[in-house]
Amino acid sequence: MGELSELQRDALGELFNLGVGRAARSLSQMVQDEILLSAPAIDLVRANEVIKTLLGTEFKELSLVTMDFEGPFASKAILLFPERNALLIVSNLLAPDLTPEEVSEFEQEAMCEIGNVILNACMSALADEFGVEFRGGLPEHYFSDSQALQLFVSDDQRMVLLLRIHLSMDQQRIHGQLILLLSIDSFQALCTQLDAYLARLSVG
Repeated sequence: MGELSELQRDALGELFNLGVGRAARSLSQMVQDEILLSAPAIDLVRANEVIKTLLGTEFKELSLVTMDFEGPFASKAILLFPERNALLIVSNLLAPDLTPEEVSEFEQEAMCEIGNVILNACMSALADEFGVEFRGGLPEHYFSDSQALQLFVSDDQRMVLLLRIHLSMDQQRIHGQLILLLSIDSFQALCTQLDAYLARLSVG
């Protein structure tokens, strides 16, 4: 199994922290209220361990957004929240006089927009600091449960970066996960980019 050195893990955490900071500012502008996203905690696991990692948490019924990215390495990025928390987020994005049924009706469109903001912000932070370019696909929204998530992460030959993030709005703390699926080759390419980035920092 591939591993991240302590330096690589710290650098990746800082880079994704830049991304979630950008995303928080964009989301705050969208809802005209302050939204805070915590610095992500990073775990590296095999694809077939993701479900075991999520079991026993509040991640049972899920609202998730996926986007594919191509560049120096290819990845599938997945943003997921427990379904009830997703509805809380969406209700803050929409007009306050909407009924719960109307909020649910707009959930897929609103979650795609949220996913688009957060996932693109994180990948663009990597692109800017690595000096590379990523091409992102269109966001897609799914309702799922933690077992059905296996459809996305069933390949044993892929590495998974799990980023735990906390979204705070209206004094509510909402737990989410950002999942980055990488083939073994893509994971090695990411490590190469990280090493080059760290080498530039040490020279500077």
